[in-house]
Amino acid sequence: MARYKVIDTSPRFLAVDLEKQLLPGTFEHALNYLVDHELDLRRFDARYRNDFTGASAYAPALLLKVVLFAYSRGHCQ
Repeated sequence: MARYKVIDTSPRFLAVDLEKQLLPGTFEHALNYLVDHELDLRRFDARYRNDFTGASAYAPALLLKVVLFAYSRGHCQ
């Protein structure tokens, strides 16, 4: 089983709560929902071989959200 970094989205140093920022009806909310609930990303788990050794990795869902959001804003070509 792949080990992923724990991503804590609760506010700590900045008063930003991710759940309150992703408003229903926005592209960001839809993207977050689709990647978390509709896409099957289990194929990526088999590629990671860091069960017992190596550093934990960023979850593929998080990285996919970043890439798709960047494309939606025109930051990638």
